[in-house]
Amino acid sequence: MDKVPFSVYDFFAYLSSGAILLATCDYILGLGLLSQDKIAPLFAVLLVVLAYVCGHIVAHFSSFFYEHIAVSRLLKRPNDTLMGGTPRWRLHRIVFPNFCRPLPEEVQKRIAKRTQSRNFSARGEGLFLHCYAVVTADETRQNRLDGFRNQYGFARNMSFAFLVAAVSIVAAHYIGVHPVRLRWALLSGFASITLFYRYLKFFRQFSYELFVRYAELEPTKAA
Repeated sequence: MDKVPFSVYDFFAYLSSGAILLATCDYILGLGLLSQDKIAPLFAVLLVVLAYVCGHIVAHFSSFFYEHIAVSRLLKRPNDTLMGGTPRWRLHRIVFPNFCRPLPEEVQKRIAKRTQSRNFSARGEGLFLHCYAVVTADETRQNRLDGFRNQYGFARNMSFAFLVAAVSIVAAHYIGVHPVRLRWALLSGFASITLFYRYLKFFRQFSYELFVRYAELEPTKAA
């Protein structure tokens, strides 16, 4: 083959999270497939394909539970909090202080002037989509945003994969399908929480970078 059929993002966001699920299944079921000294080439290819498919499944459910429920419904999306939106509960400022911190007021005013110069007045998701369309007209800015998107996608997928691993190991321990150690569930839970915070960091940074770049654009006409 002239080149690897997977991009860097495929490896980190899909294959890695899928590999966590495969390793968890192998551990709780006691199959011992991944602990073999030698693995047949055909079987190795099958494992890579399975990991890649599992990674896509993880990405689907992690997006649903983390972005559409945990962030959109329980917290608030970064495009709201950055523009001065208040968290749904005060506890969020304590548990997620950086995620709930808005842009400086001067930057928010500058963004408002830029939208006025383009005859645009929406907020929230509408403002985000408007800024994204304008900012990503430049390929360099697009690539920089893609980097943050890839980072939060990787952290989100891995966090969810470790969460599934932790829950599965605990369930296997009490059901008694195969002897497992709860310390692996504890480690998986710790990894899941840590990566969830990393996900929130880069998810916010994506919108942060977008709004800051938009604020520094030249107005199309006098505001």
